Amino acid sequence: MTTQPLDDSWCIVVVVNPDNAGGLHRTLASVQANSLGTVISVLATDTRDVREALSGCMFPVEYTPPATKNSQAQWLTICAHRPFATKRNLFVLAGAVVPPHWDARLVAAAQYAGDVAGVAPLCARHPLLSVFSDASHKTGLDVDDIDQWLNDYAAGVEFTVPVMLASCMLLQGDFWRDECSRVSTDRELLAALRNMGKDLIATDRVYVDDVNVRYDNDISFLPRAYQTAYMTRHPLQNMRHALTELSNRTEKPLARIQCLPVQLHIGHSWGGGLGRWMEDFIAADVHHNHLVLRSVGDLSACGQTISLYRSMDMGFPVRTWTLSEPVTSISMGNYEYRRIIETLVAEYSVESLMISSLIGHSLDLLRTPLPTTMVLHDFFPFCPALYATFGSPCHSCTGGELRACSRDNPLNSVFSVEGDDFWLAARSSFVDVLMREAVTLVAPSHSVMERYRRLEPRLQEKQINLVPHGLSEAFAKSLAPCLSVEEASGRLRVVVLGRLAAEKGEDIFAEILTDLASFADVLLLGAGKNGAQFDVIPSVTVIASYHKDELGQLLRTHCPDIGLLLSTVPETFSYTLSELWAAGIPVLATRLGAFADRVDDGENGWLVEPDPAAVLAQLHILNSRRDLLLHVKDRLLHRTVRTAHVMVEAYAALEPQSESIPLVRYKLARRSYRNPYVQGAAEERGQALHINHELPYRRVLADFLDYTVRKVAQSPGLPGWLRAVIIRPLRYFAARCACK
Repeated sequence: MTTQPLDDSWCIVVVVNPDNAGGLHRTLASVQANSLGTVISVLATDTRDVREALSGCMFPVEYTPPATKNSQAQWLTICAHRPFATKRNLFVLAGAVVPPHWDARLVAAAQYAGDVAGVAPLCARHPLLSVFSDASHKTGLDVDDIDQWLNDYAAGVEFTVPVMLASCMLLQGDFWRDECSRVSTDRELLAALRNMGKDLIATDRVYVDDVNVRYDNDISFLPRAYQTAYMTRHPLQNMRHALTELSNRTEKPLARIQCLPVQLHIGHSWGGGLGRWMEDFIAADVHHNHLVLRSVGDLSACGQTISLYRSMDMGFPVRTWTLSEPVTSISMGNYEYRRIIETLVAEYSVESLMISSLIGHSLDLLRTPLPTTMVLHDFFPFCPALYATFGSPCHSCTGGELRACSRDNPLNSVFSVEGDDFWLAARSSFVDVLMREAVTLVAPSHSVMERYRRLEPRLQEKQINLVPHGLSEAFAKSLAPCLSVEEASGRLRVVVLGRLAAEKGEDIFAEILTDLASFADVLLLGAGKNGAQFDVIPSVTVIASYHKDELGQLLRTHCPDIGLLLSTVPETFSYTLSELWAAGIPVLATRLGAFADRVDDGENGWLVEPDPAAVLAQLHILNSRRDLLLHVKDRLLHRTVRTAHVMVEAYAALEPQSESIPLVRYKLARRSYRNPYVQGAAEERGQALHINHELPYRRVLADFLDYTVRKVAQSPGLPGWLRAVIIRPLRYFAARCACK
């Protein structure tokens, strides 16, 4: 996985003549805003109109070309009057408009192609190089839109061309300086180039808008065989049709991708807090383009397939690999998986890895030379029980303790295929690769950092960076409470936010509920199916599920005085705690893990031991001392909510800085992977149904039934009465599945 750097030696020359002087300012503004290179100058014909157009120009200007224009010798004139001081010169004619990092992408194409004399982008007006079926096509889309569509449809290749594009070219090598004195027209220059065995190529990686540029695009001088080949077997033929149709409809791309390094996120398909963190991180990050690699399977084998997605949306994968030998929990090393990594780096221009979970994956991810960040969301694979808890939080785990844990710990029930010797070996290999210099470790809370170091003394020699999670700014704003603190009266209002499960304190809650209900109204918000058992109690309101965007309004409607966080395992961070604080709600939490790190007793909440009597006693105190609740609520209302943007900037500060830019960054720098007809089509043809594995089964079934209803309704081969008979029950069951 050697990384070739982008050659950073090039200069940009804007060429202006009387015919195109009117478009000069637009071109200069476009070049200045969208170029990676900073060495920019102007080559200008010395006429009155051109000098007026250049009035106030901030770039160096050379008035060396003759005032008399020769349309048959544009490039000959440019080459004769422009010293080639650098290896590569990029020329753009006034009136043309360029997309982001056009220059770096042309240079990258030149490097990929090797010893070629020049590289042309694709354009609008030239019959051989136009992205449209007709070079006279007038588009309603701007240069960024067309360039984005191009990157999504293009194969990322170069091909030879027998012409020089007048509106934009990259020229390199000594040929251009040496041959100018020997020829008198551009056609003679092209002939000399061909006689020397030199190539001109075009790249499908870049589009330059030259709709408003006046230049000679005649190709009648080319041999008939050339014209026939390019007209009937053009390398862009299929793409031209697509882009012409999109342009006719003025259909804008779904997203505009910036030319940024690609970061690959590694996770599983279980959702939960880890999925939430990845979603918030990707949405807030302005430093990278992101792809997401997920293991997909079930509890018998967590990594049966490995799927690549363009974002957190699991609706349609960019590409899927099916492993001949599934990963049941984690692989210490896997030939097939290493080939997947190599493919990802080579084909998708991956520059760094962000690992959130190794469940269903291979430790080979931590052995690449790429900068890799391992986020310690849990204790897997060091601990197959995920929480590193056996009765109480573990501070050591010898071989004997691990064997007792696998035999007697109810929390150690997820991974049942491998034995204790496997987990001891996995732990050793995991720590070995964590110690590599290329791997950066990040913990979301101080307790995670300290527990890892106590459980594995070798990690005391490895820096573990503390970066707390943050809420998305939009979500944090949606949680904002009314900015007033009113004296609480009447029955205490208590909220338990999130699903009820044994590790979340379900048993503690059940034991205190009878006493609690005597003086408090309880809201179980997002309790899931386990909340139904408490719905019969008059003072308990159960809302089994809610949409994330509804949370703020639900909390403002019910106005809880306090939130209960009753986890019996040490949380590594707790988004629920962040949400309650963002909503201005004090918390009563168990003195474990991140709760003990984050809650300052009496200032932003209260801590108690994970014991029913202790929880109930503290609730009685707070019920009788409402002033304590008001004090904490007032502090929370004046507290700044930590956002995902702040979190992302902290991660960016940890990323190693490189002196050079990898060449692969500009392969197809703006690809969004939103074109299913090109990306992943071959790999996915055998699979007709694509499922978001994070959705509950009932949602998948409801969508499938809806699809079946539409297919039946549109089937002309079925009699109308039969369609009605089939559709009615399907709609009924689809509605029942959707509303559960």
